[in-house]
Amino acid sequence: RKVEYLNNSELQKLKKFTVDKLDQHYTSRYMILTAIYTGMRKGEIQALTWNDIDFLHSTISISKSWDEKGKAFKPTKTSSSNRVIKVNRELLEYLGDLRANGSTMVFRNMFGTIPTSNALNKCLHEVMKEAGIPKQEFHFHSLRHVHVAYLIGQGIDIYAISKRLGHANVNITLKVYAYLVDEFKTKNDNAIVEKLGNI
Repeated sequence: RKVEYLNNSELQKLKKFTVDKLDQHYTSRYMILTAIYTGMRKGEIQALTWNDIDFLHSTISISKSWDEKGKAFKPTKTSSSNRVIKVNRELLEYLGDLRANGSTMVFRNMFGTIPTSNALNKCLHEVMKEAGIPKQEFHFHSLRHVHVAYLIGQGIDIYAISKRLGHANVNITLKVYAYLVDEFKTKNDNAIVEKLGNI
């Protein structure tokens, strides 16, 4: 089924309104930012510890997931989900604020818990309402699709995106995100014809 995602101006608006009310005691907004910038799965974000973040080399290591019912670590979705991804300095600077919380878990909030699916979706819908982005079927997992849509739109290679998402092979990425790939095909076809004209 087709997943709702955001165009570039909506994405920028979502980011701006998320950042505007960042508060280190409430970590949901930081998790939304992390999803926007990394495309990580919810459980992978929930499971992050400070040892997973390399501020020097600007990377995040993904080696576990979070069981929100059992409140414990669990393995990632598949073995290929274990990966190290590059992230931008802006995200790391935002996340750095959370070190003041004094927890080994990056997103443990003032209540001593990691925000759940319900809490994340509630927060996301609040931000979207503030930003004036009306999307009915948009959930925290949709941010993964937004990340992919943005990268494809910027001309990033699908193989590199697949690796970043932790898919076992590029065919999985093409299958899951076929609707996005098809959407950008026309744009690329026009670019191909233009480039061929330069021979």
